[in-house]
Amino acid sequence: MKLDGKVSLISACGRGIGREVALTLAKAGSNVVINSFSSENTQALANEIEGLGAKVVSVAGDITKSSVILEMVSAGIDAFGKIDILVNNVGGGSADEIVDQDNPLAEVEAIWDGTYAMSLKAPVLMCEAVMPHLIERKSGKIINMSSLAGRPGMPHVDLVPLSSSYHSAKAGLIRYTQLLADQLGRHNINVNAICPGIIYTDGWRDLSEAMVANHPEYKGEDPRQWFLGVAEGRYAGEGMPQTPLRREQTTADIAEAVLFLASDAAANITGQTLNVDGGMAKD
Repeated sequence: MKLDGKVSLISACGRGIGREVALTLAKAGSNVVINSFSSENTQALANEIEGLGAKVVSVAGDITKSSVILEMVSAGIDAFGKIDILVNNVGGGSADEIVDQDNPLAEVEAIWDGTYAMSLKAPVLMCEAVMPHLIERKSGKIINMSSLAGRPGMPHVDLVPLSSSYHSAKAGLIRYTQLLADQLGRHNINVNAICPGIIYTDGWRDLSEAMVANHPEYKGEDPRQWFLGVAEGRYAGEGMPQTPLRREQTTADIAEAVLFLASDAAANITGQTLNVDGGMAKD
């Protein structure tokens, strides 16, 4: 699949899935606009993309801030004259600073505000910033990176403080994807989401470390080996998710799915959420 002449905007792509997506789209012929919170990561990725022969514009900064979102969109249009593809890779959880220590709801409020800002509000604002341009051109692809956590029936792990807010935000992003697809279909704009499977990125690493530190049955295990056990189905009878293919997924698996949805091969697919998870989710 080729993206020759296309321009892709990818948020939060300094490492992990986002980095692999940026490189994959560049290899397919797309010029790219990239973002990462870390200036060092952003520049390193930009250098690697240029080495592939693609053109790149980089904007470092906190993509949950509307000013950075607008800067990124403007930089892409100024450099390339258009944006064809938006990949909303930003996501995760964080707790805002607790200002009022005497407020019994302060910690909960900080967790939900921080997680929603990253996993739902930022993708929504990015879509809103890019939409007028795509509508004007009557063409475009939007791909939102959700999570299996947003799928019904996926296990909720209380050992992770951000779990409830993260599950809820990612479920909201899936529904937003569906609504946006309905809204933008008449403008020839495709909107889809991807739910990555078991990949040893920061979120799964944190969960793995929490499980072996706090769960009596796993205490003392190596976090990476515990993670592989989940991927291979060794803990399926203990309430953990099971992957029928019995293997972990990779960032390349997700990037190839993004490439497909960004390509002309997916011209008639919109409003869908693609699970790239080895068969774990059943919905």
